[in-house]
Amino acid sequence: MRLTLRQLLIFTAVADTGSTTAAGERVALSQSATSGALNELESLLGAQLFDRIGKRLLLNDNGRALLP
Repeated sequence: MRLTLRQLLIFTAVADTGSTTAAGERVALSQSATSGALNELESLLGAQLFDRIGKRLLLNDNGRALLP
């Protein structure tokens, strides 16, 4: 599996908004599709990119290293 532009767009939207719901609205995807794409990206990279605190997603050190 390869890293895709779609995954990066979703990743940056989640990083900006802190939620998969708001990020999904930004990139015209459902919350579940956004969450699934983010999970695929984290699996591909073998690292969590966000700390999950309640329903908020906070960018962690791994995520900051990937952020363009």
